Order: sequence, then C-alpha cells, then structure tokens
Amino acid sequence: MSQAFLQLEFRVRHSPARRGEEVYAVGEHPSLGCWDPAQAVKLRHSPGEGVWLSAPVSVPAGVSIQYKYLLFCEGRFERWEAFDGNRTIGAATSRAGSRHSLVPPDDELDVLPAPPEPRWSAGASTPPPTPAGLAEADGTTGVSGQLSALDVGEGGSVIVVSYILPLLITRERETASWAIDWNLDSVLARRASAGRAEGKRVLWIGCPGVAVAEADRASLTEALVHYSAVPVFLEPETQKVFYTDFCRAFLWPVFHNVIKAGAYSHSAWRAYCTVNRQFADKVVEVYEPSDLIWAHDYHLLLLPSFLLRRHRTAHIGLFLHSPFPASDVFRSVAVREELLRAMLHADMVGFLLFEYTRNFLTSCKRLLGLEHEFKSGGFLGVDFGGRHVIVQVSTFGVSPSLLENHLPDRLAPPAAASTRDELKDLRAELDAPAASPRRLLAGVDYLDRFKGVQLKLLAWEAMLSAYPRYRAGHTLVQVMVASRNQVKLVADARDVRADIETIVRRIRASYPGALHYAEVERLSLAARMQLWQMSDVIVYSTVREAVNAHPLEYVVARAAGKLPAGVAVLSEFSGFSRVLNGSLVMNPFSTEAVMGALETALEMPPAEKEARARKDLAHIRANTAEDWARRFLTDLKSMQRKKEDHWMAVGFGLASFRMVGMGADFKPLDTQQVLLSYRAAAQRVVLLDWGGTLTPADTGFYDVREEGKYEVPSSVLTTLRQLCADPHTHVMVISGLGRDTVDAAFGSVPGLSLAVEHGFHYRIKSGPWQQLLPGVNTSWREAAEAVMAVYTTRTLGAYMQKKGSSMSWNFSSADPEFGALQARELQYQLQAALEGAPVVVRVGKGYVEACPKGIDKGVMAERFVGLVADAARRGRPAEPLQFVLCVGDDSSDELMFAALQKRKDAAAGRGGAAPGHDLFTATVGRKPSDASAYLADHADVVELLGMLSGVGSSRSKRFASAGDLQSLAAAAGGAARPQQDENSRPPPLREQPVRRSSQSYNPGA
Repeated sequence: MSQAFLQLEFRVRHSPARRGEEVYAVGEHPSLGCWDPAQAVKLRHSPGEGVWLSAPVSVPAGVSIQYKYLLFCEGRFERWEAFDGNRTIGAATSRAGSRHSLVPPDDELDVLPAPPEPRWSAGASTPPPTPAGLAEADGTTGVSGQLSALDVGEGGSVIVVSYILPLLITRERETASWAIDWNLDSVLARRASAGRAEGKRVLWIGCPGVAVAEADRASLTEALVHYSAVPVFLEPETQKVFYTDFCRAFLWPVFHNVIKAGAYSHSAWRAYCTVNRQFADKVVEVYEPSDLIWAHDYHLLLLPSFLLRRHRTAHIGLFLHSPFPASDVFRSVAVREELLRAMLHADMVGFLLFEYTRNFLTSCKRLLGLEHEFKSGGFLGVDFGGRHVIVQVSTFGVSPSLLENHLPDRLAPPAAASTRDELKDLRAELDAPAASPRRLLAGVDYLDRFKGVQLKLLAWEAMLSAYPRYRAGHTLVQVMVASRNQVKLVADARDVRADIETIVRRIRASYPGALHYAEVERLSLAARMQLWQMSDVIVYSTVREAVNAHPLEYVVARAAGKLPAGVAVLSEFSGFSRVLNGSLVMNPFSTEAVMGALETALEMPPAEKEARARKDLAHIRANTAEDWARRFLTDLKSMQRKKEDHWMAVGFGLASFRMVGMGADFKPLDTQQVLLSYRAAAQRVVLLDWGGTLTPADTGFYDVREEGKYEVPSSVLTTLRQLCADPHTHVMVISGLGRDTVDAAFGSVPGLSLAVEHGFHYRIKSGPWQQLLPGVNTSWREAAEAVMAVYTTRTLGAYMQKKGSSMSWNFSSADPEFGALQARELQYQLQAALEGAPVVVRVGKGYVEACPKGIDKGVMAERFVGLVADAARRGRPAEPLQFVLCVGDDSSDELMFAALQKRKDAAAGRGGAAPGHDLFTATVGRKPSDASAYLADHADVVELLGMLSGVGSSRSKRFASAGDLQSLAAAAGGAARPQQDENSRPPPLREQPVRRSSQSYNPGA
C-alpha cells in the first residue's frame, strides 16, 4: 500500500519587532529540515491578517510531527522560540493515495499551549531538540558537525565512522527505556536530530559508549534508528584491551611524540585488529556503492584496509584528529608498516596541520619508499600501488552563529540558571564583600600531562614572585575537566593531578586570591562562553596538542558580546597558534617566555587588542566547522570513482596487502591465446629478461648471479633448448650483467641469442659478439667511478654498481632526504665531468646512473625484432613475423614493452588496420606496468615457455620444423630422421639499421 501524505500549512501570529525580521518553521521530518535551521521552511507575512503563513508542505499521514519556529533578522539566525520543548501536530489519518490539507490552529510565537513533550524513549518519535542543544559547538575540538546539511550528490550518502557514537546514552531505571541525546562534547556531534537532509542519507557508526547487556542490544539498536546511528557492540574484555591497552597506553603517547618502552603488546595489537575488522563488517552491512565513508581518528587506522578487502572501489576518507608523530618516533612502532599501509588504502587522508602532514609523508618515504608530489588545487599526493592517495591539510573551526546562541543574554531562563550553577564557586569568590575588582586570566584544560598545566602554574607563580603589582587585582582561573573517565584512561592522570595540586596549594598559600582552581566533570559551552566574557586573557600552555577550539570560542564570545577585545596567549605547540595570528605565541617550557607573554597581554593597549581580534575573527568566520566538513567531503566526492575491473588485491596480512591499480586492460596473461597465436605463427620472437623472469630476482646489493659458482636451473636451460631447437622460433635473453656472466650461464644453449649490459654487446644465435653502437668510447667510466666513489664515502648506506657499460650509484639504503640531496649533487658533478662524452646521466628512484647514449633494452629489443622480421621476409619461401612475446620484471624492461608497442602501432599505421604480428608483453608480478598483462612469478614464466615448446613440437605440418617432424615420427614408432628442405630454412639474420630510443631506464638485469 502506498504511503499517504498530507499538505501541512503553518500559521503563527507574531508582530515584527524590527525591520528585516522573518519567521521560519523547522521540524523533525525531512520536508521540515530535520531540525536544521539552514533547511527551515520560510513563512510569509500577511499584515492584513496579522499572521505568518507557509506554503503547503508534504508530510506523512497518520504520524505525529514535532516542530518549532525560529526568528531570522536580515538573513541571519537570531533565536528559537523562548520555551523548552516542541510543538506537536497530532496524528492524522487519511485514505491511502488521497491528498488532504491539514491546517493546525493558529500558533502564537513564544507561547506553547500544551505542556512540552516527555523525554524521548525507545519506540517514540524523533527526540525533541532544545534551544541549548541544537547549536552546541564541541568543547574539546570546537566543531559541531552539520553533516545533515551536506550535499553529497544525487543518491549519495555519508557514512561517518567513529569509535564512539556522538551520543549520550543512558537507561531510565523506572521505565527501562533508553534516554538518548547528542553529546555536545564530541567532535562529530550534530546540532539536530538525525535523518535525511535534502534526501541525502547520513549514518553514524560507532560504539554506544556505555555498557550494554546482550539482552538489551536489540532495543538500543532500534532506538538508535531514530538518530540514523548504527551501534557496534564489542565484548567488554576486547574493548578494554583495544582502547585502554593499545589506543590510550600505546598509540596516544606515540602520536604525541612520546616513546614508552614496553608499551606495545601483541595481544593488544590483535585486539586492535579485531575491533577494526568488526567496524568494517558493520560498515559493509549498510554500505552502498555510491556512498562516501568518512572514518575518524587513530582508533580506526586499519578500517580502510579491511573495507577495501570487501569493496575494492569503496570511496574512503580518513581524518586524523590527533597529531601525527615525527618519523623517528613513528619508526619505533612495531607495527608501523601495517598502520601506514592501512592509512594509504583511504582515497584521502586529512590532517589538521601541515606539520602532521609532513611527518606522515616523511614516514611514508622513509619506511615505504613512497614519494609525494604537489597537485593543482593545493593537494599533496602519494602514489601507492598505482593508486593516487590525496593528503589534505584542513583545520576545522567553530560555528560563530551557533556559539552566539550560547551567550548568557541569549539563554532561556532554565539554561541560564544551569550555567550560573556551573560557575557558582567562581562568582562567589569574585562577588565576596571583601573582594576587589579583578582581571581574570582563564584556561580550561583536560587532566592530561600533554596540556602542560604545571608549566602554566609555575610561570604564574614566578610572575607573581617577580612582579608584585600582579598579586592584587589579578586572578588566574584554571578549570580542570576530568570527564570521560579521564583518571582511569590516562595512565599518569593521578600523578598529573598530584603535581598540579602541589603547585596550587603553594600559590594559594603565598598569594591569596591570585588563583582560582577547580576540577569539574564537565563544563558546558554556555558556561565556557560566560567564562570567556569574564576574562581579559586566556592562557594555554600545551606541550603537544592537535586542536583546541577554546581560543576560537574566546574571540567569538568577546566580539558577539560587544565587549572589549581580549588577548589569547597560546603555546607554540598548540594547533591554533598557527591559525590565530592575533594571539601571542610562547614556548611553554621557558618560564621567562610565558611570563613575558602574560605581561605583554596584560599591558597591551586596547587599540592593538582590537586590531588583533578583528584579524582573528575574520579568519574564524571564513573557516567554520561547516566549511571544514563540506570541504573534506566535497574533495573526497570529487575524486574519480574507481572501477572494479581496474583494481586488484595483492598480498596477505596488513603489512603486505594493498590494492593495486592495473588500468582497464591490465589482466593476467591469457596463456591460451598466447599458445594459439604461437602455434599458428610462421616466425616467432621471444624476448626474455634474466633476473626475476627466468630465475628469482636479485637483491640489489648482492647478486648471486655474479658469483662464479652460480648455475641457471637445469629446467630453465632445458626449456630454452627446446624452444631454440625450432628454427622458426628466435629467442633472446637480454640482461644488464656483463658478457662473461651471461655467457657462462646461457652459452650452453644452442641457437640462443644473448644481449648483455642492456644491449651494449649482443650476439645472434651462435654468431660473433657485436656492439649495438659500434665504436662507443667507454673511457669515461674511470672518471665516473672516481666521482661516484667520493659521494659513496660521504653518504652512509650508498654503494656503487658496475653494470657492464654503465655505472650506477645506489642510495636506496641511505637516509632518504640526504640521499636525494647527494644524488642531485652527484648528477650535476657527473654531467660536468662527462660533458664531452657520449654519456647520459639519469636520476631514478634510489639511484644515479651514467650509461652510453642510445643503449637500453628497448633499443635492443626493437633491433632484434627488426632483424628477425627482415630475415623472414627474405626467406625461401618468405614467411612473415607473426608472433612476439616479451617478458620482464623490472623498470629497465618497461623500455622493451614501450618500444615494441610503439613499433607495432607504427606498423599498423603504415599497413592499415592489420599489424604485422601479434604482440604479447607481460611483466612478472602484479604491479603498474607498460606491459599489456602480467604473470605471477618467474615459475609461471618458465611454465609458459615449457608449454610453448610443447605446442611447437606438435603444431600442424604446414609450419612443421625438422625437430617437430622427428618428434612426430618417434611418436608414430618411426626412427628415420626426415631431411629438411633447403628452401624452408630462413636466411641468417643480418644487421639492419633501426631508429634508436633515448628513453631512460633503471639499472637491472
């Protein structure tokens, strides 16, 4: 049965008190904005009737709808109606499919005719927001998310994943129902009830933050549906080990640049993996292909990796609210690579400050060897497995209009009374009969060693001792917040409290009235705004902190209250000291520096204060919390959607797993197609690399193939012999090693062509050795070696390699930054020393190479294919070259793939649609490549060559060689060897000039 709807019209009586005043209606249904004032329904004024009227709004029939009116003035939000609770339109019914209008009785603005609705419980309609709860900025990081108002595209959804849901959940003892409200101290707390905004789904996934018995989980899950929240229930022991032992005791200190010996526990790491996997499972339950997934903070660093295992094309953003440590600190983490790789599985990684971004990029370079580059639009990018991961620097802020709603003069009477209760001790001290007027310096900090409160108190004590004039009439207000079981979660919280209380007792004893110290469970935003308006200066001496929005609140509170500007004294290690240019920045570890900043703030002229405040206020209004969320999700949404066929999972475990971008046409080599083409071809070319292709790859510094006793496996040599026994198949092994080494390894294979030193010397079958570029002068190598030797001595971890005709300086094991600087200087020195020689100096990833111009594997491959094709055309009878297979594993082999593809494309352009031969290029290992396909490893290469030799021995008589006929005769029981026709033999290969390539390459075998 289809859903019936009613056309709802609002009528409210209100006489405008000033010009530009407008009335809006907002409610719990999406058509009423889901309690979002930005999406509220505008009413028009009818002076004749003295009422404000709305256009008809579609709402479901048969349900109760809660709503409320708002006042705007000149386009800016002013206030909600001045009462607690919400208006309600009672349930109405209509026939399915019919449409009726519902016009409730005229309302009176600020007058609620019926008592407020009771507190929401499971099974009721959406919970009613209160004026104080609808626009709360976060008390710790200063952002109140407006995710419900974000437009993420047609059909798009945002799945916000955090360790703890931004909700306050309690169980009512009397009714056993769930009481739920938004946690206004959470960075992701919404300012309205959850639901759809402009038809866009927004979901929250996280733990409920309270212990929930197994029998109660179903009822809580149902209750959270009204908040578009999906709970993740963890076993108590797993959650304790995950959060207390790993996140708080290990990751939190490391991310704040503190290394604690013995803090890492493998069992805690397993719990961390288990919890992240459970979160991924919950996301998968609600995920749709068009969704955006936004994961938050260090609790869920593994989430992108687990999600990509299930959905290769998932669009994932990760934002880190904590600092990211320096690379030297992060490298002390036992599971550093697992964490880094997992973070890089996100499409975009966000940090609050560039300092943290720089630390992350440096860790990627030093630990994973990943380079970064700047992109247009102010982005940084990291290439990881063929994927381009965007790294964003985006500092969030506050919502000025929402903060203004919590100013003392804008609070409803009950909220104002509650706020006064929070600050009653301070007011009692200031309002005491014997108290003289005082200037307040204030700070609100969590009970945490990183907040540096001890340093602040010591500096204030020193200032009172050094400057007697501040002992009277000046009070430092220090409020410590010990919420979220802070004392239990922070290992040294009791020690921090003891240190602070010792200093507090000493200051109070020596300088009565100069310090007001209080420890509270929570300080609401309204109370903080009132404290900011009372304070001339705020002081924060944090020693390591990502973000603290209290300075932003302070600037807004003073400006919105029409009060004289104050001064913010901030530690240089706090996040917003880089943002608020009008603040005074000091080093909290220097008592003299803190004292100097405080004196400057107290003695600053009013005009300078106002100038500084104006600059900071302009920044705050231009960079709000909503802008931060919208900016991150817009950038994430703008990234090109991945296609399923373009990505492949590689590796196992968190340390080796990665998603590799292959391109639309990059697939495993179709061996069946290769065999069919090989069988039907008249003439064939097979080009093979050595190390990593026919045998396992070398290790770079130590190459076992260069040892005199190394032998190529007999199975490889046997396969090559079988291939080369067919005169219609021309096989060449191209290596970067020297002639003696390659000849010793493969010289026993008759008819095998060899190219050494990337093609500097080569021989066709059993012919003489010759040069790709005859007469090349190699005397320059002595000069290059002398220059490289100097830089090898000066660069720890660097070493030289002689690759036949080329010289290579490898710094992949050196310090990445210093190695790169030395490589750049070495390049300049080599270019100057070898200016007159036919040499090209190239800088690649981890190496500097000097080699002869015009010599590389691509030129050699193109030369060999050209020789075979020309010889085949001159044969009796003439037989075209119809098959080319090229297999390699490293970057120097990419030149072969590119050169052969370019040659084939050129042939197709000259000869029309039909190219001269089938070309198969394959790289060994699944990785980004210019090859058209890949083979898993060197064993697959040898297996494929074995199959080719078997196909060649049993192909049709039209293309039979003497070896094939002999095999067929032996299979039929005959022992006679047939004679080969002289006219069927291809002529010997002769040199033909070809166009040379000048592309760069890496040294390799």
